[in-house]
Amino acid sequence: MTNELLEIEKGFEVKVPTCHGLFAWKFLRQKFYFETMRKKYEFNPSPRNRSKLQLAKNFFWGFGNLFNLSKFEYLFFNNADKRTLQVGNKHYDVFFDAWADKYGQEKSIFIEWAINRHFPSKSTYSKHAVSDLPFKLLSRVYSFFVSSNCKELQVFEDIKAEYGLHFNVEGELRAKMGEMYMYRRLLRWTKPKAVFLISSFTKMPLVVAAHLEGIPVIEAQHGFIGKNHQFYLSEHVFDDLYYPDKLIAFGSYEKSIKIPKLIFGPDKILPVGSLYLENVLDTIYNENLANLGKQYEKLFLVTLQCLKEKELLGWIERQALGNSDWGFILKPRDYSHMDYSKFTGIKNIMLFPTYSVYEILKHVDYNITIFSTVAIEAEAFGVKTIFFNLDGLSLKYFEPSSMNASVVNLKTPSLDKEHLDKTQNKASYFKMGYRQNVKNTELF
Repeated sequence: MTNELLEIEKGFEVKVPTCHGLFAWKFLRQKFYFETMRKKYEFNPSPRNRSKLQLAKNFFWGFGNLFNLSKFEYLFFNNADKRTLQVGNKHYDVFFDAWADKYGQEKSIFIEWAINRHFPSKSTYSKHAVSDLPFKLLSRVYSFFVSSNCKELQVFEDIKAEYGLHFNVEGELRAKMGEMYMYRRLLRWTKPKAVFLISSFTKMPLVVAAHLEGIPVIEAQHGFIGKNHQFYLSEHVFDDLYYPDKLIAFGSYEKSIKIPKLIFGPDKILPVGSLYLENVLDTIYNENLANLGKQYEKLFLVTLQCLKEKELLGWIERQALGNSDWGFILKPRDYSHMDYSKFTGIKNIMLFPTYSVYEILKHVDYNITIFSTVAIEAEAFGVKTIFFNLDGLSLKYFEPSSMNASVVNLKTPSLDKEHLDKTQNKASYFKMGYRQNVKNTELF
């Protein structure tokens, strides 16, 4: 299957252009990918709330902590939507709060991105937290003063022409360089012992700035990587400057198998587990969903991703109409992406916005997805995944054969016994005992 970024790296001399002495491609890689996805699949990542009133409220969330940044030794760059656990009636970040507990909440600050809004500070578990918006504003200011010192950018114009993309390369680089210089100034002033983050490929300016200041960068795994993930594979070997020092991983899969071109060597992968997944397995019970499981012969979770939803939902509609004793629960990534009422008007197609995907997973028999990470999380719940292979996307990002998972497509008229009875491999992707693993794992 086509891997757009590796295809570009094979076909073009992307290591030649530099911007302020740094490889420009590393700062543009994400932009090229998402522009390619936008053009090819009309795909748009979930945007930040654009309400001016809400943005103003978010901007001043935890604002007082800005004046004490130099006292913190650990900076955690997190997402508000990852506060999916309640600890002492407070919203707990499932990726980083255990680490902040280990190294000291008084020494830690969370710099938080919110799609919509932050939880009230009094109900936030992390002792110190602040919105990322002041840093975004500072980055924008810095970008106005960054000199145009980027050389030999014609190759990127050639790539744009080849793939039919339209965006301002130099403008994108100025924005990234402004962000990088802002973080360098911030880190030089605060002198933290470490920076923690999710999705390092979306935070390249921060990764580079931290390393230029001699500060280690720790990334927490947020989804399936495997052998095909665009952002964790590279056709070229770049300096360690551009990569996190360690990956806090779900388990040993990427560490134990040989993955060509993976940016993390085995020594950099530390299997720790998934706190939220463990918590759901151990504690969550939803009576309404449990009753649905009794009402329907088979219960399916359909995980959606703002991509090819109409095609997948059209197929689900046909399955639902042809099998009235099967129940289908839709779980959109973004509920505003489209109107789902056409489908939920069918009795056995349902939508439960207040239930988490894991809460639903605990009570269903099957998970249908194109390429959601839920495919591997489902294994831990004993739920079978059925890949809906639209445009080859399932095979592009996952390895259904190694999972022994079923694969269907638009031409599959209906789910038959072969699809439903296929025995998947026993869950092995997640290491259990998260909290103890955190205590036992040394990052530095």
